[in-house]
This record gives sequence, structure tokens and C-alpha cells, in this order.
Amino acid sequence: MSTSTAHRSTAAVVLAAASALTACSGGPDATSPATTSPATTAPAAVTGSPAAVTGAPAPGDGVPEGAGTARTVDLDGDGAPDTLWLADVDGERRLGVVTTSRGTTSVSFTSAAPQAATASAAVLATGAPTVFLNTGRSVQLYVYRQEDAALLPVPGEDGEQYSFSLGFTPYGTGLTCERAGDGLHLYGVDADEDGGSWTVTRTEVVVDANRVHARNGEVETVVSGVGVDHPAITGARGSTCGDVPPTAIAAEPRP
Repeated sequence: MSTSTAHRSTAAVVLAAASALTACSGGPDATSPATTSPATTAPAAVTGSPAAVTGAPAPGDGVPEGAGTARTVDLDGDGAPDTLWLADVDGERRLGVVTTSRGTTSVSFTSAAPQAATASAAVLATGAPTVFLNTGRSVQLYVYRQEDAALLPVPGEDGEQYSFSLGFTPYGTGLTCERAGDGLHLYGVDADEDGGSWTVTRTEVVVDANRVHARNGEVETVVSGVGVDHPAITGARGSTCGDVPPTAIAAEPRP
């Protein structure tokens, strides 16, 4: 994206409710250009997150004791639902997946945000089994790569983990998904106010699970010249992809 919204990614052990944001990738202050439609200023894509990935995906033997868990979509492609979890493992905060046929994989993460993290998942139109880690200030993007049976952070064009801002930076306010004929499409969303008049723009984020990569697509204006009570403004502050029920939301246990 370019100058108005940016973000990072989702799939928490506590799955969060769906909503809209702007997509981003790169370091905390990095920006990457996005395709701009003639009528729109592109939201800025940013990655580099308050939640930094610290460590390679690690195998495991199941859900750690005391973890927060949630039943989620089929990530490993065997037709059965899988499980997301968040836990403190030997002093490390970890996000993990337990699949019915491929076992357990997890990654460690850090965040400066004081609240517990949450996670949710969706299979996108590209076929990418995508997990979103919400740290409260941003959402980091991961994929479950079936050929490796591994949960992996997804880099953007700048090589940094792709991230969606939740309004704590100038690069976006949330993320959302929209279902089309070929499946779910992921968008980073930005709600911007000027003199009491609000504009919402969104940028499609295309996730490739095989290459483990995300890129920004076209930017479009959702609404413009509306008041703060317009439903699109609320929708632009979402943090999960798809229609995620509360039972599919897992929360990280925190002291």
C-alpha cells in the first residue's frame, strides 16, 4: 500500500471476530508501494511488527499444558478441522497448530503490547491455510505450509513479516475478508478522517502458501464522505478473516 493504511497478520488461539483493516508488510517503519486505483490513494503496506518472530518453527507432541486452544479450519488438507493454541513454553510465548494427520508445529513470538494475544485462521481463495496472530496492536500473518507440515511467518515484498496495523500506526486500522465465487479474499483496511468526514479504503493482500509470500494487490475506496457512525467505519477496525464464531477463538493464558 502506499500512504494511508498498513498492517500485519491473524490466527490466534483465541479466534477473534471478523472486521476490516489495512494490510501491510515490512519493518516497524517500513512501507512498500501498493497498486493504486485512479480514484484512490493507496493505504500504506507495512510490516515489521510489535510482535517479532523469534525462532524457527518447531515440532511438538501436541498442545502444551495450560495452553489456550480453539478448534479451527482444516489447515493440513485432510478434510478434518485442526486446533490452534497459544501458550508459554519454557518462558517463550508460542503460537502453534495441531493437525489431525500431520502433528504439531509452533513458532515463538514477542510483543510489546500488554494484553494477551489471540489467533484465528482461514483458508483463502489462493488455497493458502492462513493464521492470524492478534497481539492487540497489530495482526501478524502466518501460513501452514502443507508440504512441510510447518507454521511459517509470511514475509512481504520487503522481506519482513507481513503485518496489519490495528490503528496504532498511520498505516491502517484493520483487516477483513470478503467471499467471492472463488473463495475468501483478504484485505487490509484503513479508515481515515478529515474534518469530520471519513473515507475507508482497502487493499487486497494476496498470500501464496507455496512460496510463503504476501503481496499487495489493488487499492479501492469502500466509502467516502461518511460520518463516524457509518457501518464501514466499524468494519474497518476488524482483526480476523472470515465469519469466526466465538467458539473458534482461543485466548493466550497470561498472568
